[in-house]
Amino acid sequence: MSCTIFVDADSCPSQAKNIILRAGIRLNLNVVYVANRKIPFSMESPLFKMVVVENKEGAADDYIVENVTDKDLVITRDIPLAKRLIDKNVITINDRGTYFDRENVERMLRQRELSMQMAALGLHTGMSYSTYNNKDVQRFASCFEKACMEMLKRQSSL
Repeated sequence: MSCTIFVDADSCPSQAKNIILRAGIRLNLNVVYVANRKIPFSMESPLFKMVVVENKEGAADDYIVENVTDKDLVITRDIPLAKRLIDKNVITINDRGTYFDRENVERMLRQRELSMQMAALGLHTGMSYSTYNNKDVQRFASCFEKACMEMLKRQSSL
């Protein structure tokens, strides 16, 4: 069984997708985009697959969780999805260079809940992502390389 990189592709910036695809070719890894609509690849390879799921809340997340193994890597911005994946011992990162673990996912979930409660009260939390910039690309590339090496290490320990 070979390693697979799953991408929660709806919100993943094109710069990050390009890094992922180049690594897929370089390392001979399967890359699976999962979204509720077709998202084109910027380059072609038999290693790349697009999975279009039903257009309903959580469908892409459910597909990823049901099809991923602890030998794979997932890229997502979705914190609840990251939690589900960490619980399955799956290497999980976001497109801004965060390597998710139990501790930071729990903290992010608490922050998210607080932000949602404050927003419901009409209070602005100031928590939002800025535009995706060159620093984000560099942080992602570094984190992604580390995550790929961890994934390959897990694969070789079979």
